[in-house]
Amino acid sequence: MCAIITFFACQKEPIVNEKPIASAHFEFNGLSFVAGGKTLDSTAITPIVDVNCNYITQMPFAFGQLNSTQVTFDPNHQWWGETDLGVIVTTKLAREKEIKTMLKPQIWVRNSYPAAFNLTTEVEWTAWEKNYSTYILHFAHLADSLDIEMFCIGTELKMVVEKRPQYWSNLIDTIRTFYGGKLIYAANWDDYQQVPFWNKLDYIGIDAYFPLSNENTPTVASLVSSWQKEMNEIDQYRLSKNKSVIFTEIGYKSVDQCAKEPWNPISTIVNQQSQSNALQAFFQTFADKPWFKGAFLWKWYPQHTNAGGINNTDYTPQNKSAQEIIKIAFKTK
Repeated sequence: MCAIITFFACQKEPIVNEKPIASAHFEFNGLSFVAGGKTLDSTAITPIVDVNCNYITQMPFAFGQLNSTQVTFDPNHQWWGETDLGVIVTTKLAREKEIKTMLKPQIWVRNSYPAAFNLTTEVEWTAWEKNYSTYILHFAHLADSLDIEMFCIGTELKMVVEKRPQYWSNLIDTIRTFYGGKLIYAANWDDYQQVPFWNKLDYIGIDAYFPLSNENTPTVASLVSSWQKEMNEIDQYRLSKNKSVIFTEIGYKSVDQCAKEPWNPISTIVNQQSQSNALQAFFQTFADKPWFKGAFLWKWYPQHTNAGGINNTDYTPQNKSAQEIIKIAFKTK
């Protein structure tokens, strides 16, 4: 076994990795950039540049409920980073540093999650579709006005995709009439093969929270082994659609068993090694796969100095050992 020791300033102990980390050679070295409540300046972008990021996701949320037709958003009164002005400023600040943007408006389903959202009657569905279109088309037009490079039409809306495929086809056609960038949808890891409209989009997008290990601190090698089945299934499926793949989200909390149920790990015990191993295994598995174009890591906060740290259990890699792994994997030269 080839072992290296990576020293990182915030660590009390060195992190020992099983294999030297190398560049993954992705086209999209992306971070999911959390919208802040305060006005940004270039100091929020510098740490992103430092980890060799070349793409960010901006996520102006709307709010809904499980059985409600309402899609509530107010581009003038949300968190600053989710307002039109916030998107405009963030896009321009990132672009000044040669960082591109995927705009990914998505619904926060109160007390639940998007895949569970469902309605029963045609009247309800028609009302919801009208409200969702108002929301999505608002930001699609904003993306067009800013020449934003990629736009995500929806996130993890399993039942809406299953029950209303024609709506999505029509929505994509409408957006194509004015928006010239790339289009993608963010399917959940367990239903990306049930999306019927990949042929109308530029990429297959997957929120890649695949369960990989029950271990508190799985090794990189064991995680790479666990990835093989999922990777091969993704490869075979995308071949059938003649599309490349982007992970529109992927991330792990810095806790025990972070790869057991990455979407909702139950442990609150800090374990930076577990997070670092999981990210390193992801990079190692998908590096240099020509059909895999990259990923947007979940997630990165604009106030970098105060984000993450050695006692933090959130998904962010900031000021943790995982940050150095990302920096090396995203390196392009």
